Amino acid sequence: MQKNVAITGATGLLGSHLSNSLIAKGHNVFALIKDENSKSILNKSINRVYGDINNKSNIEYFIQKVNPDYFIHLAAQTQAYDSLRYPYQTFYNNIVGTMNVLECLREFNQCRSIIVASSDKAYGELVGSSYFEDHQLKGVYPYDASKSSTDLIANSYRVTYGMPIAITRACNIYGIGDYNPRRLIPAVVSAYLNKQTFIIRNKGTDLREYIHVSDVVSAYERILEYVEKENNNSAFNISSGDRFTTLELFKLIQSLIKEEIDFTIIDEESHEIKKQFMDSSLLSKETGWRPKRSVSESMQEIVQWYLKNS
Repeated sequence: MQKNVAITGATGLLGSHLSNSLIAKGHNVFALIKDENSKSILNKSINRVYGDINNKSNIEYFIQKVNPDYFIHLAAQTQAYDSLRYPYQTFYNNIVGTMNVLECLREFNQCRSIIVASSDKAYGELVGSSYFEDHQLKGVYPYDASKSSTDLIANSYRVTYGMPIAITRACNIYGIGDYNPRRLIPAVVSAYLNKQTFIIRNKGTDLREYIHVSDVVSAYERILEYVEKENNNSAFNISSGDRFTTLELFKLIQSLIKEEIDFTIIDEESHEIKKQFMDSSLLSKETGWRPKRSVSESMQEIVQWYLKNS
């Protein structure tokens, strides 16, 4: 059945792929866009509404215009490194922006399914073998703490007001169409093309889990339907089991480019979580979702895209 879908953060990597998938499935997709000059692979036929999540009146107008059945809140400060330089902006965007969205949706009171994007970093340092959904939220650094706060606020609205909300905590997302210059894959390709030295922080030993954007899109689509019908779980992990250190992924990208890339390794305190492993068995159990793509199978196509489009 055709739905009206409202999305914030639609020009980002996940937002653009998700918007394009939903419109291809016949839904009416509306994107709240802050910067009309943002580079994106967002489909031209997607309805654009210009506004800022930090302005509650903008959100109210957006919801009134769209009359959404589904609402997906992705807009946020997304880079942990930038959050260390701009902590106030990070907390303000991620917390106040989320509060504006949820309060306006509470007043609207007609949305059937709402997703609020949190992050694996909301958990803080890993305790045990993997993060499960009931792992305590203990973000310390600005980005991580802002996501822990976002997560708690969303669950507060869900429980207190009975709103159909699910919180998503995804591991590191990769794919084509990422114009964020600080993300690893586009940054490595850019360093190669511009003959710059790529800087690898924290000795390159930070261990992360990576998931293809198409798998996250399919997870979100399953979760939207699940929340509309069930809404029995407050949060879902979205993960792949694909785990690499920064240095390992850098070397993989370099091998696919087939040329040496100048790099330097810096041994410094990064104020970032060193190891993040997630378990998404709850999502699989409740919705039947499974990841289909792997880094080793996908990276050649992705690197070639960035070589042509950077």
